[in-house]
Amino acid sequence: MEWFDTNATLGTSQPYALAQPNPDNGSTAYKFGNNAIFPTDSTCGGPTQSPCAFDGTTVLNSGIPVFFDGPMDWTVTVGAAPGDSFWVVCLVHGANMRMKVNVVATSAPASDPAALDTANAQALAQDTASAAALNAKYSAKQTWHVKGNHRVWDAWAGVDNRHVAVYGMFPRTLKVAKGDTVQWHFDSLTFEDHTVTFPSDKARKIANFFNPVCDPDGDAGPGPDNPPDMMDPPFCTDPTQLEIQLSDKFVPKLGDGTVTGRELESSGVRGAGSSALGGDANYNLRFGATSSGTGFKYICMIHPFMRGRVVVR
Repeated sequence: MEWFDTNATLGTSQPYALAQPNPDNGSTAYKFGNNAIFPTDSTCGGPTQSPCAFDGTTVLNSGIPVFFDGPMDWTVTVGAAPGDSFWVVCLVHGANMRMKVNVVATSAPASDPAALDTANAQALAQDTASAAALNAKYSAKQTWHVKGNHRVWDAWAGVDNRHVAVYGMFPRTLKVAKGDTVQWHFDSLTFEDHTVTFPSDKARKIANFFNPVCDPDGDAGPGPDNPPDMMDPPFCTDPTQLEIQLSDKFVPKLGDGTVTGRELESSGVRGAGSSALGGDANYNLRFGATSSGTGFKYICMIHPFMRGRVVVR
């Protein structure tokens, strides 16, 4: 969708981008976009609140509840004119996760909730079967090609199709020879972005680093970021000053492309929404040392429950 491309592209300074550059902290520094993670209006939409109002012309955002202990259900009253249409998109998962709403007159037939429930149940059953098939297919894959005197093994950081995204590292365990290369494929991702980051314990610490600060003069100003004024949201007495910073190791590609021990190696953020970051290019790592029996362990820093290991003989 054109709106998403010009307003919410990941890794840009666009107003609704989930992750935005943080230039006053360096070229590899990023922060969460406040317009993406926080609600447009925190006084409406929750179970004990009046619905939020949407007139069909201005952006209305639920925010991401885990960031501000918000409601998991969100209600909106639509005030757009009959005959109008609008799209609902997810700022986290991109424009491919969307729903179109057509506004009809009060006297015209609207969608039947029971019919929608039936259609949703059928779609969910089909998607569940599709996800199970993808999981089985890619878990069993053991494919490679020869380059020089060594093999280049195929692996996947998540797999998507047109309808579902499956979270996982495929195959979960890969056994290779010293000197072999593993190539992780990101180019089939339709909805998701991931990282491949070694070793898993260092990656987890980076993934768990969120630093709220107050920046009185913004990115363009010369002044430093200040510690938060309070320990809980909104963190800053003036909420417009809030920055929630990511680790400077979260977004970019890291390392020299060879695993020999516990050095940090990362693909950086790649996938469906990462055209302004690592794109969807494949990521290669050469394994230059043998491992223990448990292998070299890695995770996705966006989804730390996605984990895998490479055992090098």
